[in-house]
Order: sequence, then C-alpha cells, then structure tokens
Amino acid sequence: MRTRWFVLLTVVVVAAIGALVYIDETARSDAALGDLGERQAELASVASALISLAPEHARASLSERQHRGSIILIANRAGGFTTLAGAQLAVPEVVAARALGTRVVRLGPAEAAALGLPERTAMVGLAPTDDGGAVAVATSAEQQRDRDRAGRRRVVLSMLLAAAVMTTFALVVWRKQQSEASLAKGLAVAETARSRDAELDRLYRAATMAALGSGVAHELSTPLGVIVGRTEQVLARVAGDERSVKNLRVILDQAEHINQVVRGLLGLARGAPIALQTVEVRSLVREAAALVEHRFVRADVALVPAISSSLPEIRCEPLLFKHALINLLLNACEASPPRTTVRVDVHADAAEITFVVTDEGEGITPQEAARAIEPFFTTKPAGTGLGLAIANEIAKTHRGTLDLSQRVPRGTRACIRIPLEPNGQA
Repeated sequence: MRTRWFVLLTVVVVAAIGALVYIDETARSDAALGDLGERQAELASVASALISLAPEHARASLSERQHRGSIILIANRAGGFTTLAGAQLAVPEVVAARALGTRVVRLGPAEAAALGLPERTAMVGLAPTDDGGAVAVATSAEQQRDRDRAGRRRVVLSMLLAAAVMTTFALVVWRKQQSEASLAKGLAVAETARSRDAELDRLYRAATMAALGSGVAHELSTPLGVIVGRTEQVLARVAGDERSVKNLRVILDQAEHINQVVRGLLGLARGAPIALQTVEVRSLVREAAALVEHRFVRADVALVPAISSSLPEIRCEPLLFKHALINLLLNACEASPPRTTVRVDVHADAAEITFVVTDEGEGITPQEAARAIEPFFTTKPAGTGLGLAIANEIAKTHRGTLDLSQRVPRGTRACIRIPLEPNGQA
C-alpha cells in the first residue's frame, strides 16, 4: 500500500514539475516574441526617421534596406497601409494598434498570410512619422515559434521519460515487496505447518509413551509386589546373616528404583512438571555407571568415565536424568565389540554442560541417526526402539537436546546438551 502511494506521489510530483517547466517555457516564448516585436519597432523607428529626412528617396532607400523576410508598410491618408511597391493592404489589427499608439502587435496566422508572410504568428513594430503618418515593419515569428515548440516538446518528453523511469522503478520495488511478502507469507504458512506437525508428533510420542508407561506400570506392579513381599519374608528369616541381609536390601532398593522410574516416565509422558534438584555431576555419572557396570563386565567392554573436576552443579530430576544416561550407556555397550572401550566425557562452558558417550562399534548412518530418537525405531533384532526415545524426551524435559552422530574413524557419538542458567547451574 505504501509503495502504491509512493508511485502516485512520484507521478504527481513529476507532472507538477513538468507543468511548471512548461509554463516557464511558454513565458520565455512569449518574452522572445515580445523581443522580436521590439526589434521590429526599432526598425520601424529607423524607417520613420529615414522618411522624415529624405521623403523623396525614402521608398527606394527602404527597399534597399528592407530586411529579408520582413515587410515594411507605410500608412496612407485613408488610414490603411501600403507596401513599398504601393499595394494596398487591409490589416485591421495594425490599424487599430496605430490608433491606440501601440508599438508592437502580434498577428495570427490568417493576418500574417494577408501580409504575404507564412501562415504562422507574425510580429509587427510601429513607429509614427513627423507628418502624422506611421511606418510598420512586419516579420514572421516562424523560426522563433518552431524553436519554442521544439523546446516545449523536449520538456514534455523529458518529464514523460522521468515519470516513466520513476514509475518503473517504483513498480519494480513494489513487485519486489509483493514477492517478498508472498515469500514471507509462504514461509509463515510452512512454519505454521511445521510447528503443527511437530506438535502432532510430540503429542503422538507422548500418547505412545503414556500408553506404554501405563501398560508397563500395570504389568510390573504385580511382579514387583511379589518380589518385594517375598524378599521381606526372606529378610525376616535371615536376620542374623549380615551378608544375606545386605543382598536382600539391595533387591528391595532396586525394586523401589524400578517403581520410581516407571512413575517418573508416566509423569513425563503425561506432561507433569518434574521436581528439579541440585546434583553434583560426578556423583550422577558415577551412579549411572555403577548401575550398568555388570553389563559391561559381561560384554568384556571397558567403561571409562572422563569427568572434569571443575564442573558446575546441575539442576535436574536425578532419577530421570540418570535413566537417560543409563540408556545411552547400555546402547553403547550393546554396540561395542569385546575388548573395546566406551567413554563418558562431561564438560561445560559458559552456556551449557555436555554429556558425551562414545563407543567403538560399527557406527550409525546419518539416516539412522535422524530416526534413532523416534519411538519404536531400532536396528537391533530384539530391540524395542524406546531407549533413545525416552532419553530424548528426558533431555527435552530438561530444556536440552540429544544428538547422535557417526564417530571417526568408527563408532557412535551420543551427546546430551543441557543449557546453563545465569548462575552457572544447568
């Protein structure tokens, strides 16, 4: 809309400037005609003086001095004018101007033709003689008018060209703005569609995990109750055996751990807020490593935590975040051949803290990495496709991201990034 007004304003301004220049050119043309008339009046004065000084020889002398293209007229006693050759001419405008004492008269094309001049505008200069008569010198303004018209045409063409250039430029700008607006609208529509697709995908994942979590909770509640009940019965019978008591306590703790993990995943799937706690990173990683250590021993894979000693504390839901790390560690263990190493590197900068798990397995393709966090996607024959999906949801719940990529020269790199708060905590 603004561009349209700009185009209209440009045309109006150019037209106004053109009109002013045209008016100025017309005024200059009229002034030039006036100057031509004054020159004819001066010639008439010279002719009048010659008649006064030498009336007997005036006609012959004026005929010699008559300018080319000009006509000298002498007033007769009847009030009309005759040429130097004696021809009578009826020029009412010149007669009227003589009566009024006017020095310069402009004749139209018809009156100019009556004098024998080209049928164009003519200028006549008048001067009185000593005997009460008058002399008139008439000349055609043909060349002057042609020059003036050519000048006005140039002005009009220049203004039209300027208006065309400015209008074209404004139209180009307007079309570019229209194109950009259309592109921006298309991008906005695409972004809206992408956001809706992402929201639908999130809702689908949440619904899937909620349904899965509900089923898991239902299926685990009975066996967990049996495990806890039987363990407590055995615990009462071996009260004097310290080693057995310790082992049974471990079983009860792990059963409670499973129960808490299931409850946490259910809350995560339902979108319930998580209870953040301030946790020391080294202890968090060590606890996660301790829970999967037996799996690494069984697979003959070394687990090497490489944790910086100057890491900030992290605010997280410890049970869920530990579960995300455990999923990454178990995936790395299952992908690693015997006698290889899985590393856990943790480092931080001013913006975020990063947990990196790397293995020395066959690696992952970019296509697989892009889909690995989707629920139920797996490359393992007996895999469920939920471990990385759950880890990804836990990372997102902590305002973080989970990325998987191929490691050079071989292996897979899984990375969880959590942003740090201004006070240095995640």
